[in-house]
Amino acid sequence: MTGTDQAANRTTPRPPGRPLRYRADIQGLRAVAVGLVVADHILGWPHGGFVGVDVFFVISGYLITSLLLRELRTTGTVSFRDFYVRRAKRILPAAMVVLVVTVAIGYVVWFLPRANQSALDALAAALFVENWHLVAVGSDYLQASGPVSPVQHYWSLSIEEQFYAVWPLLLFAAFGLFDLRRRPGRLRWLITAGIVLSLAWAAYRTSTAPTAAYFDTFARAAELLSGALVAVVAGQVALADRFRAGLSVAGLVVVLGSAVVISPTSPFPFPWVLAPVLGTAMVLLADPPASPATVLLTNPVAQRLGQWSYSIYLWHFPVVVFGVVLLGGSIGVELGLVALTLLLAAASYRWVERPVLALRSRPRYTSGWERRRGTGVLLPVSLAAVLLVLGTAQFWAPASLRGAGTLSADPASSGDRPPAAVLSERVQDALAADSWPADLRPSFDELGPEQQAVAMGTAAPGCRNIVGASDEPLVCQSGPEDASRTALLVGDSVAMSWAPTVNATFEGDDWQVLALGYANCPFIDVAVAPEIEAPGFPEECAAARDGTLEFIEETSPEVLVVSAGQGYLGDLVSGAEGEDVLDEWQRGLESTLEAVQPYVGSVVVLSNPPLGADPRECGVRLGSPDDCVREMTRGYVDKSAAERAAVEELQAAGADVTYVDTRDLFCADDRCPAFIGSVLLRTDETHLTAAAAELVTAAIRDMVPARLTS
Repeated sequence: MTGTDQAANRTTPRPPGRPLRYRADIQGLRAVAVGLVVADHILGWPHGGFVGVDVFFVISGYLITSLLLRELRTTGTVSFRDFYVRRAKRILPAAMVVLVVTVAIGYVVWFLPRANQSALDALAAALFVENWHLVAVGSDYLQASGPVSPVQHYWSLSIEEQFYAVWPLLLFAAFGLFDLRRRPGRLRWLITAGIVLSLAWAAYRTSTAPTAAYFDTFARAAELLSGALVAVVAGQVALADRFRAGLSVAGLVVVLGSAVVISPTSPFPFPWVLAPVLGTAMVLLADPPASPATVLLTNPVAQRLGQWSYSIYLWHFPVVVFGVVLLGGSIGVELGLVALTLLLAAASYRWVERPVLALRSRPRYTSGWERRRGTGVLLPVSLAAVLLVLGTAQFWAPASLRGAGTLSADPASSGDRPPAAVLSERVQDALAADSWPADLRPSFDELGPEQQAVAMGTAAPGCRNIVGASDEPLVCQSGPEDASRTALLVGDSVAMSWAPTVNATFEGDDWQVLALGYANCPFIDVAVAPEIEAPGFPEECAAARDGTLEFIEETSPEVLVVSAGQGYLGDLVSGAEGEDVLDEWQRGLESTLEAVQPYVGSVVVLSNPPLGADPRECGVRLGSPDDCVREMTRGYVDKSAAERAAVEELQAAGADVTYVDTRDLFCADDRCPAFIGSVLLRTDETHLTAAAAELVTAAIRDMVPARLTS
């Protein structure tokens, strides 16, 4: 029988501990993984292309464990120094180059707040704690929906490096504690137990904090451990070569199919991550001989893209973030961004990755401690401890270490309060402007949460409370405490952003103005579950509304002002759609107004400001005001109509209720600029600057019945 015949009929397991050889199918699988990620981020399809990251995780777990097992089985120990030198040479040079270039371009393109934030993100990425940094920043309601960081994709690299920091040490310890050299079968069960624990944690985190779960190292560990398990069992599985190609193709189909079936709304990482993990494990386990069936992974194009895959991954996200900001999102631009990504990746591979990998390490120096013990465990222990401290610091550090500050901590003032007619003219002028006002207040370099109303703060003197907090709720107070009349502003963060307007509308020695709000929780009798919030939020929000109603009973204000953002129309717990959404919102407002009637003199329902373009995203140094003009959204029109209908129902029943529609104060011809006169209107797409809230005071005061403010 010839050697070829023997190979074709091989059914014995491949021996463990053999030198690792080049596998073209793994290189091709890398190309598939990075292709899915790039296609998703740049072209927008497939929507589940992000599973390419999970493919990389499994591959990494497989290769790293294979290397470590070879060393442990042949020498009985691990050279931690050599391991981390190899990892550093492979990971650091290209990663640091991309970070430096990205931060530098950020300061050229963006104004200081976003450029500073990108630099802060890059620092977390360079320290391999970007995933925990994103969890910490994402837990901040006002930053969770902010512009995407150009280095956000480093979260996956951070998880891999955290795995590399502890896995060699754990594997080395396991070999000694469980006598794995003589009883290798135990390793399968140890890794399997780790996978089960990680999946259990992933299931819990996905159900309770899905956004955090996506970046959670412990929830993702199962993917890397799955690759490790394949590395352990690959040499122990008897599989005829004639079945290997089929298994490889089947695994590739599962990976590609999962990218099409999974979407950003799918529960992730658990349970949907199991699909790409299983598909990747099948390909790795197959290890097929070359055949027409495996050409999808072994062809020259796939091999080249696989070589470049690391650099492609690093470059593609900054390219798409900067490219869309500067050039827009047409199909021509998107294809150009793909080409630019490939060009940068080829250059990075040729002049950064390859030269560093070709460098020879110095002869290994073995310390006296290592010679005595046979290992240098101090290095991995120290590295793991540093990463633990850095990751934890993302949550314990002050907010200033998690979000970049601006040039000024003082809110800008509008300087004037023009009537509605003048505001309307200024809106038209802003829509026609081809340059930003030289005296824009606040400037883009000053833009940040500190430019919002004081009431937006989550600590005194602010009164934007966190739903579910056990502390006594914060209440803002303006005007003399012994005033004869009281106005009370209630609602969510959008309502709190109106505080300067309400304070100025009811200013005077005889008015005390109070404010009480809850982030993401409208004072409207509807059950909402915003995506950013954890399960149980609807019940906690309902409890917050009950507490607000009790406060209304206690204060019995002469005027109650109610306002709410428009994002809730897509967050109703009922799952209502179409006209049913608006009916539910209208009924909820009617129920709320009926509940407060016995305790208040009059009610003013103040519409939210129409959504505008987020100035943090649209405002760039090379741009113009037209980049920040946004069309009036259908959501505002529909929500306003529902609220007006609810108010009219109550008015018909004799209630003293007024509806104030603010669309004409901010928009004209269904187009909404980012500034009026010299005032920048928003800090994000939803919340007004304090200067903007002050600017529209006179116009809104004129829409409130004079008998209420006199």
